[in-house]
Amino acid sequence: MFATQKSSKPRLKNDTLGNNTLSMLYEQYDKAGINEFRGICQDVIQQGGGKQKRKDEIIAAIHATDNKAVVLKKTQDFIMAGMGLGV
Repeated sequence: MFATQKSSKPRLKNDTLGNNTLSMLYEQYDKAGINEFRGICQDVIQQGGGKQKRKDEIIAAIHATDNKAVVLKKTQDFIMAGMGLGV
């Protein structure tokens, strides 16, 4: 399991993702199959800011599960952490 953010300070100075990305993610969750959804989530994570090592860890975790809800949660947490929402 990943550690949670210790403060509500945004991790990134310029949030590259955000509410529109979250809306798109929820829409695709309902429409896409698990493999397609994983690809969408991987693309979202790569578009976000932050260190590549951390992105690679999250991407590996989403490829290690067949649970679509877990894939959504990990991607959603990545986006919200960049926004400073303390996940």
